[in-house]
Amino acid sequence: MNLIKVLALFLSVQMTAPAELAPAGIFSDNAILQRNEPVRVWGTATAGETVTVEFAGQKKSAKANSDGRWEITLDPMDASAESRDMVFTSSIGKEQVTISGVLVGEVWLGGGQSNMQTPMNYYSSREQGNIIKDEIDSANDPLLRMATVPYAATPGKDSTIAWKSSPPETIRPFSATGYYFAKHLREALNVPVGIIACSEGSAVAETWMSKDTLANTSDFYRTLEAYDFILNAIENGTATAAMTALTPQMLPYQLYDSMLTRVIPYTIRGVIWYQGERNANTKASQRYYDVFSTLIEEWRQDFKNPDMPFLFVQLASYQPSVMNFHWPELREAQCKVEGAVTNTGMIVLLDGGDEQEIHPHSKPLVGYRLSLLARNMVYGETNLVCRGPRLENAQVSGKKIELTFKDCGAGLELRPEGVNDFEICGEDGNYVPAQAELVNGKVVVSAAEVSEPEYVRYGWRQWVVPILYNQEGLPASPFRTDNFKETTYNRLFLDVVIGK
Repeated sequence: MNLIKVLALFLSVQMTAPAELAPAGIFSDNAILQRNEPVRVWGTATAGETVTVEFAGQKKSAKANSDGRWEITLDPMDASAESRDMVFTSSIGKEQVTISGVLVGEVWLGGGQSNMQTPMNYYSSREQGNIIKDEIDSANDPLLRMATVPYAATPGKDSTIAWKSSPPETIRPFSATGYYFAKHLREALNVPVGIIACSEGSAVAETWMSKDTLANTSDFYRTLEAYDFILNAIENGTATAAMTALTPQMLPYQLYDSMLTRVIPYTIRGVIWYQGERNANTKASQRYYDVFSTLIEEWRQDFKNPDMPFLFVQLASYQPSVMNFHWPELREAQCKVEGAVTNTGMIVLLDGGDEQEIHPHSKPLVGYRLSLLARNMVYGETNLVCRGPRLENAQVSGKKIELTFKDCGAGLELRPEGVNDFEICGEDGNYVPAQAELVNGKVVVSAAEVSEPEYVRYGWRQWVVPILYNQEGLPASPFRTDNFKETTYNRLFLDVVIGK
């Protein structure tokens, strides 16, 4: 037999050899499945092979397509704390895979950048970390399960994503924001709760979006063109220091391809999101509304839930040694998302910042406030106060401006610790500090220097010590009533890197 025939025979054997039956990596021991929703289960096998999945009395089958991918959908199930096996069986050789300890309850995904990613042990080992250390030491809830999607440099490469319960050794390296959110849901709902952390430090929002979406939405193609420009500059040896300093999480669609696709389309109840610092620091705040709202739309399509709840954190107060004046504009863009995109909710964290620490220690507060939104918006506690005051109307009255708010709960409070949080200006646009007082349920602001006020703003700085709350202790979001052009107007996040 000549060499060509030997090679042809070898290739034919390789092409017809059965592929190993493998559920997607997110399906591992101790997983939690979403209750009361059709549950998608998928994986790989030999093309044309029939795969059968058995769980909780259900038995579903599907044939692997030409790429070897298969997917079945389990019927909706009630919550269950009973640990059960999920069994996968192939039609070729009756190969079988079993994952054990599977529960049914509520499943959420935590996305974003470092304030979603930063683990519990980071805070417990730092100053002011005793509260979190005590939480770690006392943790032991077998019905609270956590899974972290690890960073992967290779797009499309799948691997097991370990689901774990919550003894101390497990929660130490897990997302603090995700853990506290899940813990509070467990206490409120009394069903198993699963939280999937899919986040990475320094990530821009655009890295969590697909290349197709960036290419076909608005003018986001500019971001892809800038990326190509940077790659060419690096290849040609003409790249600037800013270009060579970029990491994958600072580049478009990288983490979408290498991390998020490993979870899509797992059946989840909703998303919690903590991100925005990187977009603000690249002078791309004003367009964040367009970017973030597009991201939400894409994720809802990917997870096959067009109204999927999306709960997010407004940027906390922060005062670095070098000021960055673009955070107020990004906070405003976040407010616009909540106001315009259905089934979204935003918590305010002006009172939860650390002046010199971009990763504030307020993660217990973050998780609790996100859980309030979930309980109100998703789980039917409609009378629960879950938001701070939001500006409803501003009315000029002589030398004063009268402000009315919604989400006041039991009433408004002006706390004494805030410093010059309110500012007003006339037609000249020169804002000055204003005095604020509560009058008949309204906030009335004025300044002796402004006899004919036109506009008012509140908390329009990166570092804010808030003064305005409702009586439930939830702070008001920053706002402004002017329409002055933003300093970051129409900038996308790579513009500053390529010198635009």
